[in-house]
Amino acid sequence: MGDPSGIGPEVIVKALTTLPEVCRIVVIGDAAWLQQNTLLWAPELSIRPIKEISEAQHESGVLDVLDLHNVPENLKVGHATREGGQAAVQYIRKAVDLATAQKVHAITTAPINKEAIHLAGFKYPGHTEMLADFTNTPEVALMLAGGSLRVVLTTTHVPLSAVRNLLTRDRILKTIRLTHQWLTQVGIEHPCIAVTGLNPHSGDGGIFGDEEATTIAPAIEDAQNENIKVSGPYSADALFGRIHDASYDAVITMYHDQGMIPIKMASMDRAVNITLGLPIIRTSVDHGTAFDIAGQGVAKPNSLLEAIKVAATLAQSSLVPR
Repeated sequence: MGDPSGIGPEVIVKALTTLPEVCRIVVIGDAAWLQQNTLLWAPELSIRPIKEISEAQHESGVLDVLDLHNVPENLKVGHATREGGQAAVQYIRKAVDLATAQKVHAITTAPINKEAIHLAGFKYPGHTEMLADFTNTPEVALMLAGGSLRVVLTTTHVPLSAVRNLLTRDRILKTIRLTHQWLTQVGIEHPCIAVTGLNPHSGDGGIFGDEEATTIAPAIEDAQNENIKVSGPYSADALFGRIHDASYDAVITMYHDQGMIPIKMASMDRAVNITLGLPIIRTSVDHGTAFDIAGQGVAKPNSLLEAIKVAATLAQSSLVPR
């Protein structure tokens, strides 16, 4: 359900009134809190609280909610709180447990708030790192898919000043490997991957920085020696400016905004977050908790709808846990 103080509950009930029958859904959350949102934004939907996943009946017009009873009645909407952060982490923990036990085929997460989870005592930078910890996965990567683009981030939620020191040859190589592995698993036989540089004009021969020559290009060469079809480093502005004319199955960028901005411009509110490297299937929305509009009824469920559809598709592919 994500952070209960954000737009997660609202977009969930809105999405599930229009979602085609692509899968069977159980929401992990707080039934009473979802009931309040249902009355406001989707009165045609009924809430059925359940205690075990096996109790779900998947009836049309009825939302099965695995009820954790963890949202206080007086929780403030539109604010980061310890209670909201604690609840959000508990939902994710439960979802991971169900997925690793193969009681569900995939999980889709509504947005969490980093300030709130820090108030609750969890120091994860975001969903990706939390999921890696909960599944004991040493190597993960964040992919955003939307429109005709798939973008993978080498570094995620870190200060821009820290990116340079985090970009190592090994880290970039691992990101390339994870991207290649995921693309082949979903049926792309010979995926073609592009890698951006870090600096303006990809360093311009060392004038604006040497990371392209000393770190990024060697990592690309290492991957090429493993028979991965990857090229670069390319100037990010030039690459994304012509990406619709290129035949790349994914683009690997060096830092958060370098990849997020083009994917959000291309996706029209329908981008999907996919975590690469996990032993389970996980998708998510491409937006945050939007505290500024929470509780106003104006949140759009587009990204959540796409995230659920992608999760359902992946669950029927070779990515399904064995």
